Amino acid sequence: MPILEIKNLHKRFGGLEVFSDINIEVEEGQIYGIIGTNGSGKTTLFNIICGIYKPNFGQVIFKNQDITGMATWQISRLGIGRCFQTVAPFKSMTPMENVRVARATAGKFSKGKELFTLDEIITLTGLKDKEDVPTQELSLPDKKNVEIARALACNPELILFDEVSCGLSGEEIYNRMELMKTLAKSGITVIVVEHIMLFIKNICDKVAVLHAGKVIAEGSPEQVAQTESVIEAYLGGKKQ
Repeated sequence: MPILEIKNLHKRFGGLEVFSDINIEVEEGQIYGIIGTNGSGKTTLFNIICGIYKPNFGQVIFKNQDITGMATWQISRLGIGRCFQTVAPFKSMTPMENVRVARATAGKFSKGKELFTLDEIITLTGLKDKEDVPTQELSLPDKKNVEIARALACNPELILFDEVSCGLSGEEIYNRMELMKTLAKSGITVIVVEHIMLFIKNICDKVAVLHAGKVIAEGSPEQVAQTESVIEAYLGGKKQ
């Protein structure tokens, strides 16, 4: 059964149509990838799921509940977490203080009161040695880890990652992939927007490709990589 369903979604900003008739189903426990060229609507889709934007038409269904147009805090408490490409933790607070604030407003994980303890979250995100350091003094990769830690503290059953590997080194990207696999094994469904195809191919069970406001392909990473419309959209040529 899908944990998330996107049904006939349309979004316009004035005279600009970002996308139309988007239909996506994400099964519980999946790592689901979304890729696409710049301007294809990937981040806008995340913003609609999280309640930042309202669609012009269509529905977002989470665990059989229509959450279309709900407030962001309501959606968060229902069990949807979000990690942004541009991080915005509380800089004057330590990583531990950041996750405590997030946990104070968290909803309940359906399989228990908490998915992870705060100490487990800090350890899982590689912040144990820096948990009492003001976040403003941390490196960009560690600030990204604080962003993930805050999302996990909200007890999400579904978590959205928006290009969280941006600005990371090879080893840091590998660690991020391992973290997402760990989260999936723990019961969290993951949706990841990413531009690094190696990242997508190594962790995703299924991938959707957005281009010019449409889903032009969906399937396993291997299937999508061989789809002629995807090759044309990304490389400007046909499959040989």
